[in-house]
Amino acid sequence: MKRLLQLISLVFILIGTFLGLIYWKGDEYLIIAITVSLFFAIVFFFIIDMLIKNKENIRRRKLSSLSIFLWFSFLIFSFFSGALIIHGLNVQLNAKAEIQKQTLHKLDLLENMTIKYNNIVNNDCAFYLSTLQKKLNKFILSGDENNEIYKELIADPYNMSKKHLSQIDGKNMKKTNKIAEKYEKVKRKKFEKEKKDVDFKVKKFLKNNINTIKKWHILELNTSYYQLNNILTDNNKQLKKAFEKHKTNPTAKFDYKIPNESIPLDNPIELWKLYSPNYLYGILAVFYLLLLSPYLIHGDKKRKYKGKTIELEGGVEIK
Repeated sequence: MKRLLQLISLVFILIGTFLGLIYWKGDEYLIIAITVSLFFAIVFFFIIDMLIKNKENIRRRKLSSLSIFLWFSFLIFSFFSGALIIHGLNVQLNAKAEIQKQTLHKLDLLENMTIKYNNIVNNDCAFYLSTLQKKLNKFILSGDENNEIYKELIADPYNMSKKHLSQIDGKNMKKTNKIAEKYEKVKRKKFEKEKKDVDFKVKKFLKNNINTIKKWHILELNTSYYQLNNILTDNNKQLKKAFEKHKTNPTAKFDYKIPNESIPLDNPIELWKLYSPNYLYGILAVFYLLLLSPYLIHGDKKRKYKGKTIELEGGVEIK
């Protein structure tokens, strides 16, 4: 029974330290997480085994070097393994609901970003076409290829060729409008190039991470969570930069709000500040007591009964 209790606690420590490291560092540290969790389980097993084998000596000489070494080792390993276990439990039991809520909201933001970009691009392209047509009308009325309107049309943002300007004719407004629409399409393609690049990255991210986020895949969660934050920020910067570079309307802005909220999976101490794990210490203490149960229950191997020495598995000394 005592070994069963110890086994339960060792399995708890094994899983708890593994979860703590994976939530903290991500799947890139998978081999390290497995190694560390196994290391703690094995070390605890041997410490308890040494305590059991030397229980009589420890009881007689409480301040012996062996006693101090074993108990100090137990406390040190308990502290470090406990910190990892608390982090794993804190994420799993306390922060999980908020993490899922945030990630689902950010997924919506990620998918809707290009929709917002499209809307503002449509407005700017409409402004470009309208402004270009007005300037072409002024150019037709002026009839002078060296005036200010002409210089504006061959410069940014219109960049019309002299060949096309020579084809502008007030008698054929249909052709003039077609030329203007052609330049509007060229302008739109500049915006769409960035949008296609962003759409590709979003599609790739969702393909690789959507199940991890929605179904809570423990191994990939840390990586997917921070990748989502990064791709949101990067895409926003890319589209904003592209819009500022190609826009015609000087007052137009691509302003897409992304919340700064983030759960510090990679910072156990900051997570503890958000979600106090006080009650988890009690759970942890119970399992460490279970871990010590073989030592606590174990009796002396040699007892005296009516002047005779007899071998017992456990119990109390009877004289």
